[in-house]
Amino acid sequence: MEGMTFEPLRKDIFDDDIGETAEIDMSDVTIFVDPLDGTREFVEGRLENCQVLVGIAIGGEAVAGAIGIPFPAGDDSTEPTIVYGLADVGTG
Repeated sequence: MEGMTFEPLRKDIFDDDIGETAEIDMSDVTIFVDPLDGTREFVEGRLENCQVLVGIAIGGEAVAGAIGIPFPAGDDSTEPTIVYGLADVGTG
């Protein structure tokens, strides 16, 4: 990631879209993170089989998730890929 720069997080970006989510009790929110799914594959150098998993549940019901694929070609020759899904919205 040498030489990469990141814009500061804009906390106001979703102000107009908050809607009903503003009323969610944070104690009902669960975030699951697997920072290196495929640890054995990573250690063995099979990088194309490694991914980062993030899931979000509210009240025990899955509502969103993302899969980061840092090495789609098995090395750093291609840009990382992110696949995501949001309940009742779709995937990307």
